[in-house]
Amino acid sequence: MKTLTLSLFILIVLISFSSCKKKDANPREELPADTMEGKNTFGAMVNGKVWLPKGRPSTFQSNFNVIYDPAYKGGTLNIAAYRETKESPAEYDYLVIAMAQVDKAGVYTFDNAEISGVSFYNEYCDYDKSPEVSRSGTLEVTKLDLENGIIAGKFSFTLSKTGCEVIKVTEGRFDGKL
Repeated sequence: MKTLTLSLFILIVLISFSSCKKKDANPREELPADTMEGKNTFGAMVNGKVWLPKGRPSTFQSNFNVIYDPAYKGGTLNIAAYRETKESPAEYDYLVIAMAQVDKAGVYTFDNAEISGVSFYNEYCDYDKSPEVSRSGTLEVTKLDLENGIIAGKFSFTLSKTGCEVIKVTEGRFDGKL
């Protein structure tokens, strides 16, 4: 009887410990899954760290927007994402991708400033469309489905500017509902 009681007690203790999971005070950020379903997700690795939209730049503005206009300049895609870096006073990193002549799934490059642009803004430096910013990289549209209102893709790029650190963006992905 003692053995049965002891065994039952140990079993109850083990079950109670296995059902209690300690919540991580600082959950590890992870990139969203690479999907093509219109889930309104965005993420990238910026200089080796996960970069996800977070916070809101204003009451009426979301932290991730994707806009596609099939009629303007042969199909224009604009993606903007914001990440709050400090709460008080509020400061944000901004990442903006713009590409014209996007009319189907495919790979597009950022080497023609007439039809493409990629910008990154943080508290230290503005990597805008000015000539002193060097940029290279690609945008791959993996799905452009106007009937169901879905656009998804991947991106990677490098930005450099004299006096600023190099911004290297890898494993970028977005899945937007139009």
